[in-house]
Amino acid sequence: MAEAKVFPMNVFVSVLRGEAADQTQLDMLSYLTQSETLDADVVPVAQALSKAWIYEQEPGLTKYNEGDITALGSQVKIEALPENEASRAKAVLDILTALKEENASLKAQVEKLTAEKEELAAQVEPMIAKVKVVEAANEDGEQKVAVASSKLDEMTQKLNDLMAEVDKVKTQGVVVAGVAPADGAAPAAAAADAGQADGPAVGGEPEADFGFGGDPFSGDW
Repeated sequence: MAEAKVFPMNVFVSVLRGEAADQTQLDMLSYLTQSETLDADVVPVAQALSKAWIYEQEPGLTKYNEGDITALGSQVKIEALPENEASRAKAVLDILTALKEENASLKAQVEKLTAEKEELAAQVEPMIAKVKVVEAANEDGEQKVAVASSKLDEMTQKLNDLMAEVDKVKTQGVVVAGVAPADGAAPAAAAADAGQADGPAVGGEPEADFGFGGDPFSGDW
């Protein structure tokens, strides 16, 4: 067991009252719990662990609320917690200290992740705006393509209709060799034959006057 130490009376009172710890109180609590250092955040636990031992060592301190502690003097000598008790107290305080450190680490990670999230959000927002612009342009382009395609289909249909009309004219208005003439073609052919009958005869031996009505060689011109 560690050698007993002397501490001011007001420090004992502040521990028993659970008041905020100054350096002297931290020193006393560290001594009682046999902890090398105590963080301010674990002081309330250290105070709770030390109260029972303080009352056991100095029963007269139970009257501090009545103000009847002047007989104890301005200083009190006290021993540290027994080894087993001190080990348990130290283990509890170490766990709390580790939890605090872990909590601080997690808090730092959260702050880092939050900053990264904000940074990514700042980078993503312009990208989202660009995507919306591209999507709008694509929709506009698709509409234009649809209109152009519709117009192309319409023009193709008109061209097909025109070609059908041309084929129809070719079929109905032109006589193809080897095909019987349509109505009205026979009278035209007959008229052509009649015209050939009215012309001069061809073939056979020519006439003596060659068709001029006299001797073309008589010398009377």
